[in-house]
Amino acid sequence: MPKSESRRVIKHLMSKSINVQNGNKSLDPITYTESPLEADYVYHLEYDPTVKSYMAQPPKFSYFFEGKERKYTADFEVFYEDGSVCYFEVKYVADLERIENYEAWKEAIAKGAARLGKNLKVITEETIRQEFYYENLQTLYSAKTIDIDSQFLLHIIKAFEDKDGITIRDLIADESTDVEFEQIYRLIFDKVLIADLEMDYLSKDTTVYNSGSGYDQYL
Repeated sequence: MPKSESRRVIKHLMSKSINVQNGNKSLDPITYTESPLEADYVYHLEYDPTVKSYMAQPPKFSYFFEGKERKYTADFEVFYEDGSVCYFEVKYVADLERIENYEAWKEAIAKGAARLGKNLKVITEETIRQEFYYENLQTLYSAKTIDIDSQFLLHIIKAFEDKDGITIRDLIADESTDVEFEQIYRLIFDKVLIADLEMDYLSKDTTVYNSGSGYDQYL
């Protein structure tokens, strides 16, 4: 079985464009990524309810390609709630097209990962930067630390007593500020409220639904 080895410390690579994220699910206090696209993928990992935790630039492992043993470092190692683990290679489509023998290279790395009992997936900007969804994830992520006012929360609970879906505008009690608007974004990020993130940009006209997960964590 291939052995796991040391991790790359990319924060010291001064010639690179290093990006910094502070994710709740990250196994590192600070997440360093080598490209803006990798940094953008963090929004997906943080929002995905099936993701338990993740690590950027995890320990490298061995794989065999074109008759030689080689070392591979994934962009992310993701640990899921169901116990499965998957390595992710984050690449721009144009970069993939420049990799010689790409399919054979990918298959070789996938076999190396499989020897460790893990999967491998390649993800591109076509998924990471999907229109509406990507921008909405950024918006929600920025609200993840917003404090929830207990009185406003009680107002929301009461509003859903006899309704299934309510626009954000109708949930807001005080339209003179964006304070309540931002709190609703926090509740969507936490999946206490549900909204369609793929059809349009989030706004006060967005309809939200009660997920049924409860509000005890804020009370």
